[in-house]
Amino acid sequence: MRVNRVLGAVVAGCALISFWASAMAGDALRMNQIQVVGTHNSYHVKPPAKLLEAQTEITSEAAGFGYSHAPLDVQLDRGVRSLEIDVHADPSGTRVFHVPVVDEGSTCARLVDCLEVVRGWSEKHPSHVPILILVETKEKEFPLVREPDFDAAALDQMDKEIRSVLEPGRLLTPDAVRKEAPTLSEAVTTKGWPTLKESRGKVMLVLHARGRIAETYTKDRPSLESRAMFLESQPDKPYAAVFIRNNPAEKGIQDLLQRGYIVRTRADANLFGSSRDNEQRRDVALASGAQVLSTDFPAGEAAPGTGYEVRLPEGYPARCNPVLAPGACDNAALEAP
Repeated sequence: MRVNRVLGAVVAGCALISFWASAMAGDALRMNQIQVVGTHNSYHVKPPAKLLEAQTEITSEAAGFGYSHAPLDVQLDRGVRSLEIDVHADPSGTRVFHVPVVDEGSTCARLVDCLEVVRGWSEKHPSHVPILILVETKEKEFPLVREPDFDAAALDQMDKEIRSVLEPGRLLTPDAVRKEAPTLSEAVTTKGWPTLKESRGKVMLVLHARGRIAETYTKDRPSLESRAMFLESQPDKPYAAVFIRNNPAEKGIQDLLQRGYIVRTRADANLFGSSRDNEQRRDVALASGAQVLSTDFPAGEAAPGTGYEVRLPEGYPARCNPVLAPGACDNAALEAP
């Protein structure tokens, strides 16, 4: 019996050594060498039934309002590692919702509220892979409603709000990635992204905006110097780091991946698409190598009637990127359960 106990201890010790060796190998991966699932309009709560019915009679667009996501921390518990929130400028605090008046349901009313939920979850799970949050600016006129523009003051306010919730050790900024490189783009394409060891437990935000808003956010800051957020990238811009490519079949994705950029794509883009069409698009997205796969149907929120959902093989919150990860990469080493 004593021999059996000794053998058992040896086996357990070998298993522990194997686990830590695997974890250390996972830590050596770069942020862009993994793949995660994210949610689209992660905050969304569908309007009350009577309001939704009335809206649908007025415009076909309202049919797309009829869904709700679980609270952000519940999504993270289920393995989601990327979120998307729509923001509206407000001097009293940046607001989070979809469309003024007709579709304002949200699990977190303001940007700081959403970030506090994420921070609370992150504090309880310090070894998580980096969480990418897409922040999409909304400026939409509605009858009797005129929202403030995202001018320089509104963008600076967002940066302050972000830093008020996410301390330097938890917020991954463009400066932290650029370091001494001449531009942010050169940093990610030559030196590479931080390793998982360097970025575990951190949150990065990407401002989803172009045109005037992007120009304002980068004024006198071509590589997003001192900014709290990365910016949806355009080719050949000094701030290029994270690209939004909604079509997973787009050929240009492969070029962006090979150059070292992070790409977010959509695994589905139609609440009412056929199960077959959604599954085909999902499979293309999974194989594309895009690091973030956005969906309306994450684990725990399968499409009614079809059961369609998007999750990584074996239910891991992150997996080795099918295009960029080295052959020895082990999914189980990326994030401890």
